[in-house]
Amino acid sequence: MKKSFSMLVSMALIGTLCGGFTACDDDKDGEQIPAALQYEKRHDTAILLVTFGSTYDEPHTTYENQMAQFETAFPDADIFFSFTSVTCINRWYAASGEQFITPDKWLGSFIEKGYKHVYVQSLHVIPGEEFQLLRDKYVKSDYNFIVQDLEPAREEACCGTALLTSDKDIKDVAKVLVDAFKTQLQAGEAVAFMGHGNPVSDYDHANASYEKIEKEMQAYAESAYGNGNVFVGTVDYPAMLIDYVIDEMKAKGVSESTPVNLHPLMSIAGDHANNDMADANDPESWLSMIEAAGWKKVKPTVKGLGDYKEINAVWIRHLRDAIAE
Repeated sequence: MKKSFSMLVSMALIGTLCGGFTACDDDKDGEQIPAALQYEKRHDTAILLVTFGSTYDEPHTTYENQMAQFETAFPDADIFFSFTSVTCINRWYAASGEQFITPDKWLGSFIEKGYKHVYVQSLHVIPGEEFQLLRDKYVKSDYNFIVQDLEPAREEACCGTALLTSDKDIKDVAKVLVDAFKTQLQAGEAVAFMGHGNPVSDYDHANASYEKIEKEMQAYAESAYGNGNVFVGTVDYPAMLIDYVIDEMKAKGVSESTPVNLHPLMSIAGDHANNDMADANDPESWLSMIEAAGWKKVKPTVKGLGDYKEINAVWIRHLRDAIAE
């Protein structure tokens, strides 16, 4: 019965892996397998890094650098990268020919190739909807549920937490980002960070990470550089949209002559960073709306959190903690 179950899993896996792609080869039985899964197993451990995805060029350089940092930290593992957004997968493939696949397909291939240890690391910023989808659907249902019935026995996969999960995470990331604007803060300038957030109240516990890191940034910036004018807003959490940032800057007395620096509080600098934050031609971008509110000089920095070695180290720590636990 367990052997039959495993065969059914394999058939279902192969039948769905090529959905939306043309870059597939036939195996010896005629089933199509996507090119991304035609890889050689080199170690007994597989690590899957998971993010939402992007269709912009620059984030893919970020992804490559993140992969390299994880490869250095885990030299005895085969490391793979996955998108959860099918739209991003298909559009990026159409534009570049590079194939990404969803986590369930990678995890299915790990079963097929017989990896002894499977570790998954979220590259999400807050433990919200996307993280919970990864942990509860992909890791628990698409891997752990299946391997429970396989022989020989396989250990279940573990999942490392999102970036801003603990108070230590908040403190560590706040310091990195505030220090990145040391010169500007010492010169009396303000800094506003754009997070994504989630509009559904079910994830307000995750959205609270933005409130916590704003307070931590302000306290650290004040003590380290004598200027606590650091603000955090989002594009999707109703309590902290751009109006919140503008109102907070006014409440703290940030004069209209003070330069305001913008920076994404997102893992990569993709669509939101380039358009919703930094697009001078879009009247609804943060840059345009802050200027419309009276500030004379708004300076965007289009750079993702994954471009900081020290922040990637936090994600790496999360995976080490998950493995240890």
